[in-house]
Amino acid sequence: MIIAFVQTKGGTGKSTLAQNIAFSRTVRKAFGSISIVEMDPQKTLHKWWQRRQDNGHRTTNVSFTHISRTEKDIILQELEELEKSNDFLVLDVPGESISKFHTQFACAVADLVLIPMRTSTHDEEAFEDNLLPIIKRIMEVDRESRNAFYVVPSFTHPLVKRQNIIEYFHGILPDYIHCLNATFSFGTVFENYSRSGNNLFEYADSVKANRKLYEQAKKAINEIETIAEAIITLR
Repeated sequence: MIIAFVQTKGGTGKSTLAQNIAFSRTVRKAFGSISIVEMDPQKTLHKWWQRRQDNGHRTTNVSFTHISRTEKDIILQELEELEKSNDFLVLDVPGESISKFHTQFACAVADLVLIPMRTSTHDEEAFEDNLLPIIKRIMEVDRESRNAFYVVPSFTHPLVKRQNIIEYFHGILPDYIHCLNATFSFGTVFENYSRSGNNLFEYADSVKANRKLYEQAKKAINEIETIAEAIITLR
């Protein structure tokens, strides 16, 4: 199975979601081998993975690959090779407002496309102007992709009810773009956990002695697991 976190606008949580969904207990229980595949030239996750290695973090059944090429056939070949040795691929796709090559590619090859999006005019306009035309073209060619595109409400306010946020997106999205029954809220824990190459779960273990930080980390983990469970139900 291939899932892709896609959004032409940067700063919506694609990389954070990609790395932590791959390490979620739900996904690791469902799939024997998992690979995070970064397609971002900025190498944000590549640097994070290097810190993991430098600090001796265990990466049992989760691997990492950075694809730097921009030739469609070569990328497709690399993904096919990864599929041979992995049950679950998580694509982290860069924000692209111009060529949108990686975005188009990921939308075409992924079994499930997840679109992190905030309840903001800027995010909605970026989606409508840049990503929606790509999805429409794909659906014209492959009608089976009709159920493959889901918005993940991101950086939501923790005090706003999840159902209200989901209903909001149902109201503004076309009927062929769905909304995941889970949200990704804003929290300082998501800004701090990865500095030493940690994933969110390792970070939680490292702050157990600090009750406040540990409670924040547990809430963040619950969100990640809820998103992972929603993804698994869609396969």
